[in-house]
Amino acid sequence: MQDKKQIEELESENQKLKSEIERLRQYVSLPSYEKRAILEVYKKFASNSLSPITLTDDNENILYANPAFCKLLDYQIEEMISKNLRQFTNRVEFSTYQVNTYLRKKGIAGLYESVLIKKDESEVNVQLSASPVFNDENTLICIMTIFTDLTLFCKKDITIQKSENF
Repeated sequence: MQDKKQIEELESENQKLKSEIERLRQYVSLPSYEKRAILEVYKKFASNSLSPITLTDDNENILYANPAFCKLLDYQIEEMISKNLRQFTNRVEFSTYQVNTYLRKKGIAGLYESVLIKKDESEVNVQLSASPVFNDENTLICIMTIFTDLTLFCKKDITIQKSENF
C-alpha cells in the first residue's frame, strides 16, 4: 500500500514537471521572448551611452529610457517606463512623433528636430535620430531614438544674433 502511494505521488509529480516543461517550452517560443531578448541587448548598449536614448513601442510608449535621457528631462527611470511620449512633449510635436512612428513601422529611419518638456515644464530643443529595430521575421521590436540636446546651440544662436544687432 505504501509503495502504491509513493508511485502515485511520483506520477503526480512527474505530470506536474511535464506540464511545467511544456509551459516553459511555449514561453520560450513566444515572439515576446525574442522581443525581450532583443530589447535586453539594446538596453545594455543604451545604458552605457552618454547620449540620451529611448526604446519605444509602436504606440510611442517608452519601453526603456537610459540615464542620460532621464537626466535630460529630470525624471527617474521608473517615472518614464511605460509612459507615453505624449507626456513629455506638446500636442503639435506629438503628432509629428506619430507620423514618424508610422515611417519607422515601414522601416524608414529619420532625423528631425522636436521639443521635449522637462519635469519642471521647461522646454528642451532636441534633434532625434530614430531607427526601427526589426527581428528576422521583419516584425517591429522597438524604435530606438538617440536625442541631441540643442538647447546650448539655440542659446548660442540667440547670443550671436544679439551681438550682430549691436
